[in-house]
Amino acid sequence: MTSTYAPKTFLRQTSTTLIQECVTALAPTAGVDWNSANENNVEVVYDALLELPDGQRAAIERRFEDAEELANNLGIQALIEEGRFHGLDLTTELADFPSHRDKAMWVAIHYPHVFEVASIINGANTLPQRYWKIRTGMPQHAPNKTATAIASFQNALAAYYRSTQGRGHRCTVDHYLRNDRLHYFFAYPDDYANTYVGHDDRARLVRRPQTPAFEVVFIYDPKEGSIHINAQGGKPVHEALQVIFCRTILEQELPPAKPGGHPYELNGLKSRDFGFPTDPADGIEEVRVRKLRLSVVGASKDRVTLEADSAAHKDRIYDMLTKYLNRENLPDSVVNITQATISVRWVNMGKGRQQTLTFDLTFPDSTSLKNKREELRDVVEKYLKRWGIARV
Repeated sequence: MTSTYAPKTFLRQTSTTLIQECVTALAPTAGVDWNSANENNVEVVYDALLELPDGQRAAIERRFEDAEELANNLGIQALIEEGRFHGLDLTTELADFPSHRDKAMWVAIHYPHVFEVASIINGANTLPQRYWKIRTGMPQHAPNKTATAIASFQNALAAYYRSTQGRGHRCTVDHYLRNDRLHYFFAYPDDYANTYVGHDDRARLVRRPQTPAFEVVFIYDPKEGSIHINAQGGKPVHEALQVIFCRTILEQELPPAKPGGHPYELNGLKSRDFGFPTDPADGIEEVRVRKLRLSVVGASKDRVTLEADSAAHKDRIYDMLTKYLNRENLPDSVVNITQATISVRWVNMGKGRQQTLTFDLTFPDSTSLKNKREELRDVVEKYLKRWGIARV
């Protein structure tokens, strides 16, 4: 369990030698009488730190606060595990230090990157439990950690929060690997803008507009096929974040929570390149998408419907998607296809009217096929499975 940071308590309970190393590194000109400083005379250090410029004082305070957060069994374990990832044996190197605070401070001084990452991971592990939700049955393969994938993830999260909550206009995502298995993704979308009252460098009271970021944490385990997400919001928020993670980082659709949970998967139809392969023996001349209904992930009641002119060329619906859908504000990863109208046309054999079957599919499990001619319906249902639209 972490303790509350109190400056003088921290100075009393941490090696003065380590305090001196830290302060000297971050504020070389600090006027501390180190000959007089010890655990019984911390005011010498404390008073000198108060006289530092704001930037230097803030950097030292942050370092001390982070060390206090790591000064416990879980925190030291986080340091050791992060060190092991970098080929360091911190178990041995920290063995002779008498306290957790000294161990944390020594790592902060000698291995600052290890210290910083361990602080971030430890912070995630101490987040409020009520906001953690787990999803099992995820794809069991390595995530895409390339800059392109991370950028897509950032853009999708920003678009989701912007369209559903009016915040998140920008987002940054950092990735860390733990124990060669657990993938931590820390997302920092913009929060609502606010104005803070504070003092500037000339000690004048000023009002400063600021846009802070809030934190969303994803922990993905490809071996177990599970993901833990810490985010404020109820079930719809967590489900939307699962969808976005799966599409951008795992590069596939989110599997249903239960086997057979949604018989129809329509999101492949967002792509112009979606294929409709058929066997020549079935005599199908053309398959085209005539209408699409789109919803924003997490806001299913907000819908956009595009319906192409039936006399236009086959890919007209995709021309409309390109023309009318702002992909910067709404990338594919935050858009769901919730209804599609598909038309299947058979080759005209010169005997009567050319056969065409037009039907609707609605996510998750509704279709108008049941009212169509049985011999045509059987052929179409066979292909819906082959195309990956029908899951059962």
